[in-house]
Amino acid sequence: MFAHLCTIFKLSIEMYDRFNFKLPDFQFALLSSDAFDPGAVVIYPEEIELLNARSNPKRKKEFLGVRHLRNQLKITSPILYHSSGRPYFSTNELALSISHTKDFIALAIAGFPIGIDIEQKDRDAARIINKFAREDEKVLCTDNPKEWYLQLWCAKEAIYKLVGIENLSFKNEIRVHTRQKEEGTTFLSAIVQQGTQNHHIDVQIRETSDLQMAVALFKAAP
Repeated sequence: MFAHLCTIFKLSIEMYDRFNFKLPDFQFALLSSDAFDPGAVVIYPEEIELLNARSNPKRKKEFLGVRHLRNQLKITSPILYHSSGRPYFSTNELALSISHTKDFIALAIAGFPIGIDIEQKDRDAARIINKFAREDEKVLCTDNPKEWYLQLWCAKEAIYKLVGIENLSFKNEIRVHTRQKEEGTTFLSAIVQQGTQNHHIDVQIRETSDLQMAVALFKAAP
């Protein structure tokens, strides 16, 4: 079980929030899409071509927002991408995961594999619940189904990024089997099964006034 989260520190000068998840070698940072100057973000030469390949202004801003967070966290390594689209530090052994919504950008860094996802609370996951959730998952929380469905989607997105298995079925191959809430934190246990691959996962979900935030890691880590 994950340790409890401590207080959220709002760093007004850098215009981003850091969340202390009380995990060793782990950092989680969140940025409002409008809270930084894209033209002032320092990027590495290896990243320029990647930036120029993005024609959509929103995608360019997300790309730069992630590098802004990287710089604020004092990580001195380009962020590149595997052929699958999974990000990695080219000159640093730390793991990372990225997530963004229409209004926010998040970056997590750890000394072990991780996956993160952020979802804005106004997203209605109930509309697609039957596409990604089993019946036994839906009833793990019955007091606020709308909130739970969004948390469940957020968790499965984080799990998907963690395991990196192509063509993974959210409904049939990612199964959340326990849910527990303690002091504002939702703890989930899940299993991923595809062919001979079998992974046991822990997920922790926290929320702000605007967001649900999920962090997934293998049960054996850290």
